[in-house]
Amino acid sequence: MGTSRQKKKPAVEPDAAWWTVGGPCAVVIAMILLGIGLRAPTGGAQTLDSEPERHREPIDLVSTATDGAQRLEQHRGSWTLQFMVGCERQSLEPIVESLDDQSSFFLLRSPDTGTDCYRVCWGWYASKAEAERPRHYPEVLSSIDTMGWARPVDEVLP
Repeated sequence: MGTSRQKKKPAVEPDAAWWTVGGPCAVVIAMILLGIGLRAPTGGAQTLDSEPERHREPIDLVSTATDGAQRLEQHRGSWTLQFMVGCERQSLEPIVESLDDQSSFFLLRSPDTGTDCYRVCWGWYASKAEAERPRHYPEVLSSIDTMGWARPVDEVLP
């Protein structure tokens, strides 16, 4: 009458026990080995980590300014926006690097402010009002504290 039933613990199958510890370890090891295999260079290719650091040539500010003056010379009698005068290479190089291929960008020597100083100018406009009209500029110019000062082209040319 009073027999109590005890629940039997299910027996762990010996084949399933390997998964509790060995399975995840095997998966991790396989992933590591696969990752190493995928990163290994083939056919003489070099990995990115082993490439020597590339050094770019310094920007020739004088020739960039000479080119800018020659291009802006064609727009005498018009207006341009001067964003800054810079005398330090480290402040000018990122601007020149970013905008050198833009036809509206002009780097101009500024001998009245210093022998190694340059004006950063953008565009040419028919009038002062047209130059001062709000518009979008490349990010590198938008990050400068001023939004451009309208100047006659004849005044900014060296």
